Amino acid sequence: MNLLITLYYNAESGGLHDNVFATAVEAKRKGYNVFVACRSGSFNDRLKDNRIFTITIDQDKKIDSINKIQEVMGDDIDLIHAHPGNSRIIAMRLHKKLSIPVIFHVHGAWLDGVEYFIEDVECVFAVSESTKQKIVKQCGGYEHKVHVIPNYSDYSYNIIKDFRHESEQKQISLITRLDLDKKLILDEFQKIIPKINNSSTKIKINIIGDGTLREEFMNKLYFNIDNELIELSYIGWVKDKTTLKEYIEKSDIVIGPGRVAIDSLTLGVPVLVVGSQNYQGIITKNNWQSFVSSNFGGYGKNECLSKIEDDIEILLYNQYIYETSMKIGRKLIEIFFDKTKTIEKHFDIYSIVTKQNDVKSFGGTRQ
Repeated sequence: MNLLITLYYNAESGGLHDNVFATAVEAKRKGYNVFVACRSGSFNDRLKDNRIFTITIDQDKKIDSINKIQEVMGDDIDLIHAHPGNSRIIAMRLHKKLSIPVIFHVHGAWLDGVEYFIEDVECVFAVSESTKQKIVKQCGGYEHKVHVIPNYSDYSYNIIKDFRHESEQKQISLITRLDLDKKLILDEFQKIIPKINNSSTKIKINIIGDGTLREEFMNKLYFNIDNELIELSYIGWVKDKTTLKEYIEKSDIVIGPGRVAIDSLTLGVPVLVVGSQNYQGIITKNNWQSFVSSNFGGYGKNECLSKIEDDIEILLYNQYIYETSMKIGRKLIEIFFDKTKTIEKHFDIYSIVTKQNDVKSFGGTRQ
């Protein structure tokens, strides 16, 4: 089967890219002919380095992009998996021109006008239950066409990390893009500095990520940290998954949204979940369902009333809550974000959609 993934983005790395990369790699492993249409840059190179065919397009030149895709693939496209932005427009024009089935993928709050084309797509993938509810509300129905396909971790399950006591150095890692759309995450992180300034425990802070706000954000941290026991380390983007795994495993607490939280819990490290729209806090037996519904802070209503500056202190010094939160978080991953289960659902829908298209082609010919 020939699968075309159309992708629009500004930043070169992030959860969207990880999602697309995982889809492309798994599809290739299953024997699909996979083509990803996206702009030139480091993500395009990452795909090619992993032997994924790319069609390099200028995302803003839609007609040229369509022509380039057809130069490479002709009319022999069985399915288009489209992501928001100009890539979705390109996909829908190919659909109209060649009657190719399209699956549209929504990753959070940005719905990209889905209500205007939901009739024309085979189905919609939503990254979380909260995102699905927003789509259904925006479209005035169509529950049957929206399927929750959550993110998952590519890492194997680790044993749960041991709690380190006050006499040992602890590591806190913030993992996120440092861009304007992540400003709430960066602002929330700044709130923990006064608390750890008063700490008598050695703490190493890792900043893992990059973006347009890097210099401003790091300058604020350097200016506000006033404790000789605190070590601040700027890591930048970590593209290699093995190296990123090592940073997470060395951490006592990870702060971040979505896939960051899923990776960390898979590797046995507790998380303070903060997304681009809200702070959710520590996972407990009272609030775990909100974390599942929101894809760990990706999108959803903030039902957590705690403050990050209080929660960081709890996870640093309260062994019972630290271990309990981790155990609940791991169970959520195993039940709702398991890689094997998610891949099976994802590609079963691919199969149904393409076979339905075959049936439609022969519909009405039998008496």
